[in-house]
Amino acid sequence: MLEEYLPLILNGVGGAVLGPIVAKLLRGGAGGGLLGGIIGGIAAGFGAEQAGMNDLVTNGTDMMMYVQNLLEGGVGGGVLGTILGLIMKRR
Repeated sequence: MLEEYLPLILNGVGGAVLGPIVAKLLRGGAGGGLLGGIIGGIAAGFGAEQAGMNDLVTNGTDMMMYVQNLLEGGVGGGVLGTILGLIMKRR
């Protein structure tokens, strides 16, 4: 039951961890970085799975699949977290 939701959970965790870090490094605000990181991480992971890009890094091992899910979430969370951080910072 948890196996089908584990990639999305890991995407969200990767986005929540890396989203605020990337948003702060790119001079965005950290407030939008966390929420943007979680949403962007889940969206990036879902989009990568639907596009068939879920086996780019992995060699079929479960541990590499977990790492890839965290990285996908971090990339998506960083992008959306930076955008939301910049928008919220201007207000």
